[in-house]
Amino acid sequence: MKGRNQYILYLINFIVFILLETVALRLISHNSVLQRTELVKSISTVTNVFSGGAGNISRYFSLGKVNRRLAEENVQLRRENDRLQAALSDLAVPDSLLTESPLFDYIPALVVSNSTDRLHNILIINKGKRDGIAADMGVVTDRGIVGYILSAGEKYSKVSSILDIDNMASGTLTGSNTFGVIQWDGKTARRTVMHDIPVHTVFSEGDTVVSSGYSLIYPPGIPVGTVSGQMLRDGVNYDLTIDLFEEFSRLRQVYVVSRRDIQELNDLMDDQQEKGGEQS
Repeated sequence: MKGRNQYILYLINFIVFILLETVALRLISHNSVLQRTELVKSISTVTNVFSGGAGNISRYFSLGKVNRRLAEENVQLRRENDRLQAALSDLAVPDSLLTESPLFDYIPALVVSNSTDRLHNILIINKGKRDGIAADMGVVTDRGIVGYILSAGEKYSKVSSILDIDNMASGTLTGSNTFGVIQWDGKTARRTVMHDIPVHTVFSEGDTVVSSGYSLIYPPGIPVGTVSGQMLRDGVNYDLTIDLFEEFSRLRQVYVVSRRDIQELNDLMDDQQEKGGEQS
């Protein structure tokens, strides 16, 4: 009972205090211009604090809408980026791929799928039979040999990457004009190996390797990489480690190589094989 009386007394005192403060503020605001100005400033400050807090709270709860809008904009930008990338396939072939020989045509394409972490890596490109793509055509960039067409569908084609332990290409050391066989060892996507370099060959680290042209697939002079190491094999030949120019993990734009006289060359090779079979 005593505690209840104390609470009622405290409540009465508080109400009286509020009333007296209200009367005092009213008297001040009516009798002194200076005090009235200060009072208005104080009230404005308190109001601004509460308004600012309310604004921050409102902005916080609106972040979800902002994030959703940004996500939608990102999707639109990605779609626009894809459209621009697709438009690249209609661009002209880089000058660095053009050779003096009129034997080769280049068909631009985009890589839509790519692997670099297997022993038999493949790529999928967005060009197929309707674009003039056929099996055994070479695939290159202005920075290196990429591989060759394994099979072609109407709209897409499968490419055997040079990062395939069974894929071989002919390369030349530009300094000595010595050629060897380029074949990946399955270790890293940044390097390959050039085999069968005679022990008497003069070369040094940093020498450039290009495609030799001794192939029906790749034109001569396509860059491959630079010599970064060597290993003597069987005391007769060197195996050279080649740092690739092309970064396969970021491969996007490629060019399919079409050789105009390929049918004639294939016919001649078939005839040679048939004659060899008859003689044996």
